[in-house]
Amino acid sequence: MKKEILIEKSYMQAKERHGTDALTLFHVGESYEAYYDDAETITRTTGIPLFSITAGKIPAVRIPAPDMESCRNRLLNAGHTVCVSEVRGASGRHIIKTDE
Repeated sequence: MKKEILIEKSYMQAKERHGTDALTLFHVGESYEAYYDDAETITRTTGIPLFSITAGKIPAVRIPAPDMESCRNRLLNAGHTVCVSEVRGASGRHIIKTDE
């Protein structure tokens, strides 16, 4: 499955599960990522720069794992609800996973 499709499905499932107002951060490797509207909200709130996942033109932010706690606290202090996906694959690595 293409990365862009996997991101879109995971993002939509998180929104269905936790509500459209909750910001979802996905643990990916050694960082946390947010996509689409969540990424734009995080940029406005924290100043973390946006980047695009190029093939799909998906707006995203990447937060290094050591900085995640302070970033999450800034988002909470600004009145946002924050959900963190800690899904792990069989290898133990953090991954974005959809329910299929």
